[in-house]
This record gives sequence, structure tokens and C-alpha cells, in this order.
Amino acid sequence: MENVLALCSVLLPKDTLIYFDITDVSDEGDEIHINLTEKNSPPRHQEKLRARGFKTITVSDFPIRGKRVLLTYHRRYWETEQTKQLITSDLPLVHTGTKLERDFAEVLKKIGRDDADCLGEYRDFIPTSR
Repeated sequence: MENVLALCSVLLPKDTLIYFDITDVSDEGDEIHINLTEKNSPPRHQEKLRARGFKTITVSDFPIRGKRVLLTYHRRYWETEQTKQLITSDLPLVHTGTKLERDFAEVLKKIGRDDADCLGEYRDFIPTSR
């Protein structure tokens, strides 16, 4: 099992396994889907927090063996008891304005593709902050 985790840490974005557990991997023809669930580590906050559920975000990552890789993150969110504000951990998962993993988007930009090219089908996605 240790070798599998070492391989996953090389293939997944940096520090992913610190904050997420792999819950499912499927090979669906020309796509590889990897589902990751955020570990139950609420952010530090002055008010007492109550777990409220998950928000799902799917991100394109570097291809593996010529197959598109989709990372589906199941992000936890919590509610503050007094103000009822919803909060999440501050984990930047995507390149701003895209649904592309940060390093993947940077590589596309470095090879000469502008934002309009590398955004492709994700052009209308705008990540939300807390």
C-alpha cells in the first residue's frame, strides 16, 4: 500500500494527499476519473464549527498515457454555530478563472497558449472564495 501512495503522490498535484483521501479511481475509455474526499480537518476559526456537507469540483489535470485525467474533489464545508456562515479550508485547487489544475494551466500558458486557448470548455467557470 505504501508503494501505491508513493505513486499517487507523484501523479497527483503537490500536497493533494495531505488534504485529501483517494476514494475511487476509474478508467473510462479515454478518461481517467479520480475521486478525492477532503480529510475531516476543519479550518481554525474563532467560533465553534459544525460539519454541513460537501461541495464537488471537477478539475482537468495532466494527461496520463494519452488519457484525459479528471480530478473530482469533494470539498468539506462547515457552518459557524453563531453566525451560520459557511466556510471551507483555504486550498487553492484551480488556476484562477479555469477548471484546470494550477500547474497544468501554467504549462499550457508556457507553451504559448493564451488564457482563451487553455480555458476551452471551462471559460465560464469562476471559482468562489469562502
